[in-house]
Amino acid sequence: MNIAVDHENELHEPPVPELKNKTPIEAGTKPNDGYSIEVVTGPAVITFLNDPGVQKSWDLLFDSCSWATVFQGRQFIAAWYLAYSEEHLPILITAVERGQLKGALPLVLLNSKADDEDGAGKGKITGAGHYDGLYQAWLTNPSDGNVFIKKALAECMKKFPGHPISLRFLPPGTPLNWTKDDKQWRQYSIVQPHARPLILLNGTEEEKIFQRRKHFKHKLNRLKRAGEVSFETVRDVETFKSSLHAMAIMYDFRHSALFNKNPFNEDPVKKDFLLELFRLQLLHVTVLKVDGKIIGGMVAVTDKGWVSLAAINCHSPVKARWHSPGFLHFVLASKQFEEEGFRYFDLTPGYDAYKEELANGHDEVIELVISSEFTFRIKRKIKKWLHGRFIASGIRPMTVELNIKRYLYLMRRRTAMSVIKILAKRFHKKRKPQLYQVPSYTLPTPAKISLHKDNLTDLMQYNFGRGTDATKWEFLGDAMFRLERSQHCYTWIENGRLMGCAWFGYPEPSNEKKENNNPEAGNTIEFQHIYCHSAAKDRLSDFLKGVIDAAVNKEGKNRILTSDPLLSQALEAAGFSNMLVCQ
Repeated sequence: MNIAVDHENELHEPPVPELKNKTPIEAGTKPNDGYSIEVVTGPAVITFLNDPGVQKSWDLLFDSCSWATVFQGRQFIAAWYLAYSEEHLPILITAVERGQLKGALPLVLLNSKADDEDGAGKGKITGAGHYDGLYQAWLTNPSDGNVFIKKALAECMKKFPGHPISLRFLPPGTPLNWTKDDKQWRQYSIVQPHARPLILLNGTEEEKIFQRRKHFKHKLNRLKRAGEVSFETVRDVETFKSSLHAMAIMYDFRHSALFNKNPFNEDPVKKDFLLELFRLQLLHVTVLKVDGKIIGGMVAVTDKGWVSLAAINCHSPVKARWHSPGFLHFVLASKQFEEEGFRYFDLTPGYDAYKEELANGHDEVIELVISSEFTFRIKRKIKKWLHGRFIASGIRPMTVELNIKRYLYLMRRRTAMSVIKILAKRFHKKRKPQLYQVPSYTLPTPAKISLHKDNLTDLMQYNFGRGTDATKWEFLGDAMFRLERSQHCYTWIENGRLMGCAWFGYPEPSNEKKENNNPEAGNTIEFQHIYCHSAAKDRLSDFLKGVIDAAVNKEGKNRILTSDPLLSQALEAAGFSNMLVCQ
């Protein structure tokens, strides 16, 4: 199935002002067909896009381009260039005929400043928007689709020799005959197709996402037992601002645990860029709440009849395996998209298992890489071949790449002593859990330490260094695993550093105790693991006293089960004796 964006070719009656070259533009070739190819770089790109004549001409060109998406729209391109021009070098290649814009290729030279307009480095050139621009393509009338792009790329490669050009992804319908018919461009081009999962919202197949209604209702009822559930659309800037803060924390935590990345923390302008897109009414934002607290969020980009999962998709890890907030959010959002008249929900390429479970249709998008460097092309072709073999074998290519990165990451940070410690722990005989009856507990005043429960920001303040066995990637991966499987934690932060963390859960009482209404049923808290930073060893006892106080006075439990020797010592020092040794 090949689904292309359906743009209406409606031209406006008022004449479009001729484009005036008020900005420094480097003239390129002037082909026989009557239009000139021009290259604009740096701050001049933003000035160029602010010209009213350019804006109107761009909008008309956008409407006439059948494969254009919102990511080639003037508002998106201008907002992204403005937000990231200090970090990346804007490049705009245009075709102008008799003062009218006939073609546009918005690009960016990554990690290059405005004063590096000659591209002295070896950075990659990609479509404007980079990872924020899900689809990257050129704008032109369909009749010029194969002509303009060849001239534009030729000028780009002349201006920035040695820099590979990557467009990921080209939307369906983008003209690519030139990569097959032209000998030179066939040699320079690596064309790689990718399956794109879709949810068709207005056809007979739309029922696939809703056919698991029993499963959906079961999960929703579980969540309702945790509190009052609400699903809301964010419609004003101030609410989006506050919601974005909560979503950014969940998003960064998950990416840190899975990929060792912190998208919002590492990109200080990302929030401002999304706020600008929201003001431009290019975003559709929904949040899932329990008792007023956001546990899931989705920031999608909208186009004519389309909504794309191209910005944020996040949920709280707390009891996620039990409540499935991500699945619930997708189903609720899909229903709302349908009600609002959207026809397609673009789940975006990536070969993710959850997307394939939700999708009821697919089409194909293209990754295009251009390079005149022979060695680079050979490497890319090998990567393309491996990608195809993995897909054919049912293996997600990104998972393979991620496992290699993780292995290299750990190898660089492991010392012989740390490996020995890890192996020793694995072979060390586990200590049997100890059970303590704690009818009441009063925290000594000098031992007062502020603790936070299930605080994701605190967990992300973990620092790997001397005296710690786990790297930050390992620690956060383990933390997400525990939270998703109904464990909780109390954290202690000082000076922006995680000093202590106590992991605990609630053991399920036996059926016999439940049936006999045994008062001990459900009255036990089990501590599975205690972490303490090496710089906080002298205050460990104070932290453990705070943990005991939280277990008794905040969690309301008077039976503490633990196999941690340090916590056992703290309990016994407070006068509580071990009741029994659990077999």
